[in-house]
Amino acid sequence: MAVTRATARMMQALLGPDGVQDRAEAAMRQALAADPRNTTLLWKLGEIHRRQGNLAAAHDVYRRLAVLGPDRRKASWLSASLGGGRLPEAVVPRGVWPAPFVRMTSFLTSEQCDRLMALAYAERGRLVSALVGSGKSLRVDPESRITFEADARVRRDIGPWFLPKLRSAVTEVLARLRMEGDDQYDVQYWNMRVYTAGGFYSAHHDAVANRKLSFVYFFHPEPRRFSGGDLLLYDADAETGRCPLEAFSRIVPLRNSIVFFPSRSWHQVTPVTCDPDDFGSGRFVLNGHFQSRLPTAKPGG
Repeated sequence: MAVTRATARMMQALLGPDGVQDRAEAAMRQALAADPRNTTLLWKLGEIHRRQGNLAAAHDVYRRLAVLGPDRRKASWLSASLGGGRLPEAVVPRGVWPAPFVRMTSFLTSEQCDRLMALAYAERGRLVSALVGSGKSLRVDPESRITFEADARVRRDIGPWFLPKLRSAVTEVLARLRMEGDDQYDVQYWNMRVYTAGGFYSAHHDAVANRKLSFVYFFHPEPRRFSGGDLLLYDADAETGRCPLEAFSRIVPLRNSIVFFPSRSWHQVTPVTCDPDDFGSGRFVLNGHFQSRLPTAKPGG
């Protein structure tokens, strides 16, 4: 699955104000005003809301569909995922389904957010380009990723107070995602990353080695001075991994919020637009992964 920078910008334009999605929403609402129990129209409206990043409205639509049908199981699963509930145990995704996620707000204190920004400014001159690939194929590739990241000094400063908070949240996250117990996971690689003007990350997944759970924590200043930089979580076929590019949940960056999702989920960061001369206007995150402590099964084992 390859998404070029040009494609990413085109998708962002379609999602912007007065874009295709906004016009489609207006059309769906007009049609539903005449036929409010039309489940086909409601499904389409829910998908539009997810692509727009209006997750509260999407949750409300899927909650209605969980009562009306026809696919109540999928609707209840989506309602739980978008509304912060626990995924229904009896529902097993078949075919193309949305990537589940957990978003938590007010994750750190305001003072800790400010401390992170101060560290970002202090590290500004030492940030380096983030790499793509793995092992011997690690490289800088501006066609698939433009992101800057800090070095180990920042992790040593942040780790003593950020990692305990992260670990304390994982029990609830894994329960809501119906993944294995928290005693089977360790925090793997994580870092501070900055997206300045033009920064982006094309569609990819994090499921290498034993990575199971990924997270992104946002700590940009308020009011937010950039547009774009949205996290897109793509729907995918549970068996084949196929991802239709038109189906995704859009998560708009919210200061002091954190998003967790399975590392196998395809996702991307849309291009950031901000003042290139104003470092503080960029997209600032801490992101990384939890890996499984359990050994990976070998073929034939």
